[in-house]
Amino acid sequence: MKRIEIICVLFLLILFFPAKSAFAQDKKMKEALEARIKDDKEFAKSQRWKYDDNAWKHSWEGAQLSELYKKWGAPTRSFADGDGGQVAVYENVSVYSGGSYTPGYIETAINGFGQTVITDQKNAKDTRWTKVYVRETTVYTNRNGLITKVDEHYK
Repeated sequence: MKRIEIICVLFLLILFFPAKSAFAQDKKMKEALEARIKDDKEFAKSQRWKYDDNAWKHSWEGAQLSELYKKWGAPTRSFADGDGGQVAVYENVSVYSGGSYTPGYIETAINGFGQTVITDQKNAKDTRWTKVYVRETTVYTNRNGLITKVDEHYK
């Protein structure tokens, strides 16, 4: 009888400890996931402004145009809006290019009679390309020089 009790106790211990270990691992995993999710949310929140087009535009509203000039420099062009305010336009030109050019050529040889003959001809290969993007940022101000709106588009 004593032997059966010992076997039962050992059996229960074997069953209980792995389960407890698995529960402990599950709890640690859950805590680690919760901490990771919290960190990822905070990081995403701190980086979101980069991807929110309107956030940076609205951040300038209410600021003096002179502050914008200090940060961005002189605009490409500016003019009066006819209502006492001013419009400043900034243009940012980006040029991308690639590809290559291989010139054509003619291979010649001299035959047995001393004449020059064409043996091969290669045409030129031109895969060059260029793309030009112009980002135009328009800043509108009121009579007091306060920025009321920032607009951006590509030409």
